[in-house]
Amino acid sequence: MVYKTHSVSLHRKRLMNFFFKKVFKYGNKRDKSEAHNGKRTHYYGLKTDKQSRISCPFHEDKTPSMQVYYKTQTAYCFSSNCKTNGKSMDVIDFIMHKENSTKAQAINKAKEIVGYQKPDSKERYQPELTREQFLGNMYQYFKNAVSNSKPAKDYLQQRNLDFKKTEIGYNAGQFHHGARKDENVIAQCLEYGLLIDKNILGRTGEKAYGVFGKWCICFALKNKENEVTGLYFRSTLNDKESKHFYLKNRQGLYPNYPDKNTKKLILTESIIDGASLLQIKEIADNYSVLACYGTNGLTEEHQQAIKDLPQLEEIIFFFDNDTAGKEAVKKYGAMLKAEYPKLKLTTAEPINKDINETLQGHDESIFIELLNNRTELIFFI
Repeated sequence: MVYKTHSVSLHRKRLMNFFFKKVFKYGNKRDKSEAHNGKRTHYYGLKTDKQSRISCPFHEDKTPSMQVYYKTQTAYCFSSNCKTNGKSMDVIDFIMHKENSTKAQAINKAKEIVGYQKPDSKERYQPELTREQFLGNMYQYFKNAVSNSKPAKDYLQQRNLDFKKTEIGYNAGQFHHGARKDENVIAQCLEYGLLIDKNILGRTGEKAYGVFGKWCICFALKNKENEVTGLYFRSTLNDKESKHFYLKNRQGLYPNYPDKNTKKLILTESIIDGASLLQIKEIADNYSVLACYGTNGLTEEHQQAIKDLPQLEEIIFFFDNDTAGKEAVKKYGAMLKAEYPKLKLTTAEPINKDINETLQGHDESIFIELLNNRTELIFFI
């Protein structure tokens, strides 16, 4: 069967039923037994209680406030704190909110979910999977791991990052162990760089592998189609020598390619700074955010993405408040001004060294104030 954006309505009832079972895990006895038999997979790791409720993934929710209606294949959050409150969602709507995507992107995600297998299923790792499909599956696995990892949650709390507001994963280094240990997963992890062959044997006499990005929080880099094409890892350990890593053959942008209708674009110096801004609703609603990969990290891919924004009016540099950050703003500002003389270029500076450090010590409203007080960069071309 071929799924197309304009033909979804023709198969809606059948497709929604199938997708719904892929997204939500039933909480009744019959379906628990099916889950034990491996007949059901659940992409987001969600499971209803006996009253068909779940803790809403769109806000802080200690008592389950989202009701799942299997008969109508919809979900509804009763909390007034939820951005979806007052709206009944089908599975496409749910995916749109979960992925922060357009309807067309959500339909494509639904296609991906149809083929998803849970991490302990060998079918999940197939040799014919593309890089995008494989890394997309792995990133979903890493995202699901955050809520069950105390080290990850402790680190994110320290950084004042909310994994329910922005996409963040965690790599505990266990994805190739136990039931998941098969030739396909090993081969693909080696191919894409998630495992490293160090030519050593473990205690059991079997081949042992180094895990890339172990004990790191994880962010996805995405292509124009909003597919995962790269991964960035940030260590949760106090190890100054190995603080952050990019998967080999780095491709893609964080958090994604800016929307074509973008008028104001914020460039941050790092991914974690970009994530810090994205969880602030007023900023996410009024600006596009694009993370550079360090002071020398405005890549050709970034520059092409900027070139493809026909309505762009302003670029705001929000780099680190240090010498390297200020020099990078001057360098890239002059380069962009030469290429786009009519484009407005401005700069905002964090109070502390960088955006995330400022977030740790201040209320979110400080960033609205800093952006409102941004200054224009003047260049004589």
